[in-house]
Amino acid sequence: MNQLLPVFIKLENKKVLVVGGGNVALEKLQHLKDTGCALTVISKEFKSETIRLLSSVKDAKIETREVQVSDLDGFDLVYSATNDRQTNRELVEYAKQKKIWINCADDPSLCDFYSSAYFDRGPIRVAVSTQGGFAGLAGTIRTILEEILPKDHDQELENLLEIRNLSKRKLGDPEERKTALKFLLSEFKQKYLSTDTK
Repeated sequence: MNQLLPVFIKLENKKVLVVGGGNVALEKLQHLKDTGCALTVISKEFKSETIRLLSSVKDAKIETREVQVSDLDGFDLVYSATNDRQTNRELVEYAKQKKIWINCADDPSLCDFYSSAYFDRGPIRVAVSTQGGFAGLAGTIRTILEEILPKDHDQELENLLEIRNLSKRKLGDPEERKTALKFLLSEFKQKYLSTDTK
């Protein structure tokens, strides 16, 4: 089996289609709502929670109707999240013909990409994936990592990033810069991540 390439995709102004209005679609939309994508959602019916979430997404388009495969034309990314396996298969087949990346919620083997369990700590985003195999396991590992990383030190992490950028401008010698940053990271680890209770 070929290895997956983990990446973070910039979706600002990209055209994204979510097909479905139930729980699975709602989960996908929670990840998409703050990406700045041009979002369209098509479904025969919507959960009230889905409508409520979409009302907070600027310029989101909501279409209450059956999806047609031709609806995928012009989109950069598609999530097929209906509860109809046959519809999902037809959308996948069409997307692959048109070379549109698609995530098929009920069959990981048909996905071009997978969602991940993730969390943020200041400028850091940590993502965990089981390649669509076991979302619950990914969520559990995310929870463990959330407990390991400090929860209340976002500003300190932001400061480290700013110091790193400043060091690139001020310290011309890469080795000197590396030594300085290693020292800062060591200090951060000792102060916030140390389990020493003395």
